[in-house]
Amino acid sequence: MKMKNIAVVLRGHLRTWMYNAPVVFEFFNSIADNVDYYVFTWNTPDFKHWSLTDSFQNAGITPKVCKVVDIPIESYTSWSGPAYLATLAAPFIRIEHKINPYDAVFETRPDVLSFLTGKTITPIAPNTWYTTQFTNLVDQYNNRNVGMTDHFLAGTVEVYSAMADRTVVHASSTKECHVDMLEFAKRQGISVSNSISWVSAQMTRPADQYRVPDAFAWKMPYNIEVNHEIPVWQNCTIEQRVDMLDKLGIAHYDYITPNNNISISAPGAALYKDIQTHMERVRLGQPVSRLSDLNLD
Repeated sequence: MKMKNIAVVLRGHLRTWMYNAPVVFEFFNSIADNVDYYVFTWNTPDFKHWSLTDSFQNAGITPKVCKVVDIPIESYTSWSGPAYLATLAAPFIRIEHKINPYDAVFETRPDVLSFLTGKTITPIAPNTWYTTQFTNLVDQYNNRNVGMTDHFLAGTVEVYSAMADRTVVHASSTKECHVDMLEFAKRQGISVSNSISWVSAQMTRPADQYRVPDAFAWKMPYNIEVNHEIPVWQNCTIEQRVDMLDKLGIAHYDYITPNNNISISAPGAALYKDIQTHMERVRLGQPVSRLSDLNLD
């Protein structure tokens, strides 16, 4: 059964948003009569404004709120960054909720696809913070703990607002993002659940746009045609990753991160200066050479 009115928070780097956007819009339109989008993304030196505005205009949608936010460099981490953006969205949602009450708030990322699984859409219960799955990862102290994935979350306005308060937890006090999310919810007396089995959600990487050009095909991941000539993003060289970002018009800064599995460079690393030079040439419209022999045409 469709909900009447929902808020969707899209927070974080745009990354693969242009690839994902049609799928995301179709998904949320299919679960609610009205969808209000609250977009909070990072202002980077090579931010692609067109990719944000075009995606909504092409879908005939006007975001309720759209903010491009400066990155708090001194405190930015994979924990504090998303929490900060979620916190910025909360007051706008609460104000609108007083006028047009929301059945639920969904907090997700521009680089995440979401699909219906065919199961019955169930209401979002009060005092519950939903995830699509629990995790059991090793934290920085080499301990395993149960956590909750943080790339697709849901709750009532009250629960979303309470969980946005996680920004008060300094990154230095965290163990592992998924674990910290779950433990913060419990400290607030909020139940955690993965019972939104009517949703499947997955992150996409730039290589996916070449491996599976139609993003809607991911709805059936076990029956999908893949271009295996393009390696998965995690297996790509730095040069291959940069070439894909250039070709797709994705901001380089979206993939400057300490996470080596997805980055083109870590902030301040030796390669960072070379990447900056390349980015500056791209920004100025100067010709740049392909760095790899990948066939991206």
